[in-house]
Amino acid sequence: MDIKKEKKPITIYHVHFFGVDDITQSDYYFGSISAIFEHFEKSEIGIQASSLYNYNFDEVTNPIYENKKCRIRKSILITKSKSK
Repeated sequence: MDIKKEKKPITIYHVHFFGVDDITQSDYYFGSISAIFEHFEKSEIGIQASSLYNYNFDEVTNPIYENKKCRIRKSILITKSKSK
């Protein structure tokens, strides 16, 4: 008998840098906003962590924050469902 467990969605943040100068690659993936700011300074991202937390991210109606330095997209990671 297969019983599918309802899993909590996994949120990911895709950070894409536009003018890659001192950053070695242009795309990064994070599990939280705080993880973004553990890896990058606010001067590299172009926004403070508190402002990004206050930004009204929504996966459907407003999934993207963008400024001159980068684009940050909030998405849901789709994984295979487990069955027992």
